Amino acid sequence: MENTATIELADRLLAELPTLLDPGEVAATAEELSALIERGRGGEPVDEEFLGFLHRHPSLHGRAGELAGSERDLGVQPPPGPGHAPMPPRYVCPQDGYEWFHLDLAEPVPICPNDGAPLVRDREGGTGP
Repeated sequence: MENTATIELADRLLAELPTLLDPGEVAATAEELSALIERGRGGEPVDEEFLGFLHRHPSLHGRAGELAGSERDLGVQPPPGPGHAPMPPRYVCPQDGYEWFHLDLAEPVPICPNDGAPLVRDREGGTGP
């Protein structure tokens, strides 16, 4: 987020503090936010500090996201990729199709409980070593 966008968002949030916080929190929070806005207007970079402010005041973070239009505008980005964990390596019994997933790499690959055959790595199923 650029300083200008940060200052605009902080200004909008400052105006809404009385409706977002308990009355006892408004004055101190408004003072902190006002000081940040003034430093930003003076040319000091305040983007990171504003994000820190929002993390210290979780009740304001959600509203700031709404005002900004998206969390990406607040410097919070989703993890890369499709957003799901990779499948663990899969081992199968060549005799009867029994399958076993290697969840703990420290654990040795067992034999098939049905017929005692060694399980073999299925290159199609799962990822990892």
